[in-house]
Amino acid sequence: MKKLLLSFLLIGSLNLYSQSTIFAENWDGIGPGIDEWILYNLDNRTPVGPGGTEGEALSYLIQDAWTVLSLFEIQEANENFEYAYPAAATGMADNIIASNSWYTPVGVANDWLVSPLIEIPAGATGVTLKWAATSLGSSSFLEDYQVYISPTGGPAVANFTTLLLDVNNELNTGNYRTVALNGYAGTSIRIAFRNDGNDQYVMFLDNISIDGTLSSTEFTSSKFSTYPNPANNLVTISNNENILVSNVTITDINGRTIKNVSVNNLSTVQMNVSDLTSGVYFMNIDSDSGKAVKKFIKS
Repeated sequence: MKKLLLSFLLIGSLNLYSQSTIFAENWDGIGPGIDEWILYNLDNRTPVGPGGTEGEALSYLIQDAWTVLSLFEIQEANENFEYAYPAAATGMADNIIASNSWYTPVGVANDWLVSPLIEIPAGATGVTLKWAATSLGSSSFLEDYQVYISPTGGPAVANFTTLLLDVNNELNTGNYRTVALNGYAGTSIRIAFRNDGNDQYVMFLDNISIDGTLSSTEFTSSKFSTYPNPANNLVTISNNENILVSNVTITDINGRTIKNVSVNNLSTVQMNVSDLTSGVYFMNIDSDSGKAVKKFIKS
């Protein structure tokens, strides 16, 4: 039986508080991109491929735990150029990330997609994780997966101690899911999606975001990305809105100023932190859009 079923940011007016996107990933340029995510292929199983009983091409494209695919690659693999992402998978478009559980020999998937470190601002309220998902199989082959959080921000599988959602038989008509992240304001976390399907087919994820209500300073902070984090030598501060930075002050957890650097209105700034001792620090950023604060760890 053929398993395939053929068939950002929103910003309100900014007063003292604003609904904002704290983190986003759409695999199309909004977000850190796949190189900043961690993949764990713990089952080490081989996807059914072109040499299988049905000449399956799409499953075989997914050679790692999760693989970014374009809509054209998906259509071409199954010679179905009319396939479109289901409308109920809100925001799913262009590139997506895919995983599968159709293996030879048959077995249970154990494939992890781990996010970069995500800082939830201390004053954030109503923090919510959102994502679009769809199974590709017919109603007999719908995919299963779980969503976890690492409350300490650790990247290892053992750090994902809290199960946020256990999804059985994700809809092949598409879905847009939300999970509240209560109690994580002021912490750095990671999110993980784990495919644990058993001899099903393929699933897609897209338009992953964490949203919340922030104060004006927190709102500005959400527009900046800092990486790598933890860092050893250099920390890069960047944004996608051409916000110009004029000054960066690094303070320790006790509020003491460690370093102050003036820059010439740059949208991307690299800070040398090689001289800092290991620990937690804060970068206080002055910009033409206001003040921002970003936390980082010196390894």
